[in-house]
Amino acid sequence: MLAGPTASGKTALALEVAELVSGEIVSADSRQVYRGLDIGTAKPAPEELRRVRHHLIDLIDVRQSYSAGRFAAQAGQAIDEIRARAGTPIVCGGTGFYIQALLEPLFEEPAAPGEQKALVRKRLAERRAAEGSAALHRELALVDPESANRLHPNDFQRISRALELYCITGRTLTELSRSAGEQTTYVPFTVILDLSLDRLEERIRSRTARMLDGAWQAEVAGLLAAGVPPRAPGMQSLGYPEVLELVAGRIGREEACDRIVKKTRQYAKRQRTWFNKMAAALRTEPSKADPAEIVRRWHEHLEKLEGAGQ
Repeated sequence: MLAGPTASGKTALALEVAELVSGEIVSADSRQVYRGLDIGTAKPAPEELRRVRHHLIDLIDVRQSYSAGRFAAQAGQAIDEIRARAGTPIVCGGTGFYIQALLEPLFEEPAAPGEQKALVRKRLAERRAAEGSAALHRELALVDPESANRLHPNDFQRISRALELYCITGRTLTELSRSAGEQTTYVPFTVILDLSLDRLEERIRSRTARMLDGAWQAEVAGLLAAGVPPRAPGMQSLGYPEVLELVAGRIGREEACDRIVKKTRQYAKRQRTWFNKMAAALRTEPSKADPAEIVRRWHEHLEKLEGAGQ
């Protein structure tokens, strides 16, 4: 499994490792599942998709919602299929909650009357319209700081889900997740790629500029022309609200770039906090990662598991 903060070069390394071990890549990126969101989610290029088989990319329409539970089920199925072909599954991405959902069992949602859920959701939607998602994010931080720390302030879908559970059950999403148990389905060999903060800042800014100089604005304009509403779940992905403002002419390119860089930096900081808590076989900077060395250590990992009878 390859993970790390955004813009850390995971995809390039995953491709090289996959070619050494007959691997297939399972994307653990919560936004690459959306069809039509190509530029801003930094999806693999067509030649990369031809080079190594990928899974969980371009699954759903931007108007649809996606969840960690659905990811865990579909990723698990992909892993089983790869193993059936005698291949090596390589989970690659930076959505920590999705990776956790794959590695640990999810809790069973407590029962609650349908009308109670509907009322809570209606109130949360009304508050979002009146106060914005950031206000709900601040409220979540007061009752469940761990969940708030891993969620973007614009991610209304997941923020409202966490607040809904707390309102209905009096228990936080973090508490409910932990109560599901610590048993894992997989024993992963985890490689976490990380950049120094100054290098990460530089890479985020240069990548954002390349995206804006490319077809990002045209991509969003095309989606709007196709009838996709600006508030569609996929359009709340990192950077897209700012590009929507740019397309509408409400802000200029430089302001859009600065806002996206700032939010991406904040997101990368939350990712770093998440992955710092995760056990890893190897932590390294992308430029220092050696695919052959990773494969060698992975084989050692397998030998230890076989020796332990796992």
